[in-house]
Amino acid sequence: MSQTTYRQLYLLGSKPNAVYLLNEGTVYFYVTETDKYALKGSGLIVGTTEIILSRAAGIETNRIESAVLDSDADVKKIDVEKYMNNIFSYSYILNSCMVMAKQVALTNEIIRKNSELLSGHTKKLKEISVEYYQIITALQREYHKRRLPYLKELITKYQPSLTYKRGEALQKTIEPERTAPVESLKSRMREIPPGTILCKEGTIGDEMYILNSGTLEVLVGDNRVTTISEPGTIIGEMALLLGEKRAATLRALNTAIVTPINKQDLKEIAEKENKLFLSIAISLARRHDFNVKKIHSINEMLITREIDEVKGSEYQIMELHKAKSELSSLKSDIEKLINTKKADFLNELV
Repeated sequence: MSQTTYRQLYLLGSKPNAVYLLNEGTVYFYVTETDKYALKGSGLIVGTTEIILSRAAGIETNRIESAVLDSDADVKKIDVEKYMNNIFSYSYILNSCMVMAKQVALTNEIIRKNSELLSGHTKKLKEISVEYYQIITALQREYHKRRLPYLKELITKYQPSLTYKRGEALQKTIEPERTAPVESLKSRMREIPPGTILCKEGTIGDEMYILNSGTLEVLVGDNRVTTISEPGTIIGEMALLLGEKRAATLRALNTAIVTPINKQDLKEIAEKENKLFLSIAISLARRHDFNVKKIHSINEMLITREIDEVKGSEYQIMELHKAKSELSSLKSDIEKLINTKKADFLNELV
């Protein structure tokens, strides 16, 4: 049996000087030596994430992964300038968005699998750290909204904790991309009454949305993960591009105005509003880059877990006790603020 051979496409950390048209075959992407995924198909434009970030978003980015080809792959190199000159053509931008969406989905799966490796005391530590991080994040939102000095003091006191850093690695999500008002889509706007479910977790996504006004809550199961209220926020592009099931439920907290876009309209919209599609491409590139960084963060936690196991169960118990104590202290300080400052808006945090 002949041994499979591979060809290097590009290396992690190298300068992105081209994108590649995969006419046929498979490309393997290595986030780390052990964390990898593959894209197989024909007519796929790969290697666009770093180009989109560097040239369209203004975020200078070297290659975030290494990529290799199987021996039978047929690939054509496309110069960066040629790619950028054609970026607004429907075939280029849709192809790029669909490939990056798939990369986001596949790196999401690596994150899920690696997170499941955290077990035992580490699993409980993970739960406490995530709760701690969510509370600090909620405090930050309230501070940006109200600019109350006592909120800033509380955040400054508790954010440097290792418990926060753990929770951040596991729970942090990326802010959705926003687009400028799209005049040609005004006739598509839809009013969503308070309490109305816009789309439901687990259903096939056949629309994406632009939020024009109002607030939507994002629910996973019965738990509110976050809220979205920034006008121009792009929502649901992953499910639309990949035809996959929704990862969350969106429900209107108050009267919301959204612009729905379905797959049949993509070509027409891309030709009329090419900047909207570029915003989607930037969003997907940022999410791909974010996922790669998150994989590295979770891997650092797994290494820490192995070190803790060598140190013994007593050390693990001590770390767990410390995290519990910090969470308890944080909640206690919030309760004091509720009582002394009449900060009833903090009630849901404790």
